[in-house]
Amino acid sequence: MSQGQKQDGGGLVVLLLAAALFVPPANNLRFHVQRFFGLYVTPTRTIIESEVDRAADAWNVSRSVLRALVQVESSYRPDALSPVGARGVAQIMPFNAKRCGLSHDQKLWDAVHNVRCGAQILAEELDQHGDLKKALTVYNCGRVKCKEGEKYASKVIALSRVM
Repeated sequence: MSQGQKQDGGGLVVLLLAAALFVPPANNLRFHVQRFFGLYVTPTRTIIESEVDRAADAWNVSRSVLRALVQVESSYRPDALSPVGARGVAQIMPFNAKRCGLSHDQKLWDAVHNVRCGAQILAEELDQHGDLKKALTVYNCGRVKCKEGEKYASKVIALSRVM
């Protein structure tokens, strides 16, 4: 066997390892292929949890905090709609769609877009306020001083400690 053949075999191993790290499991792959072709597909809780972790990593926020936020906001239900109009798993208000780079607020019904938008908003509020409780309060009610938002922030933080 020549030296070149050994390197090709090694390259194949590296390629397979990289694919194993970056290609989602079969259920996730099917979900994303269907999304790509514009087909409506309801994600499983496992898929949503996977997307929550990806979004948390992408926006450099705590996975456990983002998971707790989604649990408190919607119990992982992609069709959740609040009385004030917040949508999806991370309960994003329609006016925040543009903030997250979405062309239309209907995209907030897509669990992947929704959770990424939630992670982005949380990351931006953390950068602005420098404090998790304040950032979560603003995430919930739009301002730092808000009794309901403060209760919400405490609930998310407490839940994140057990997740």
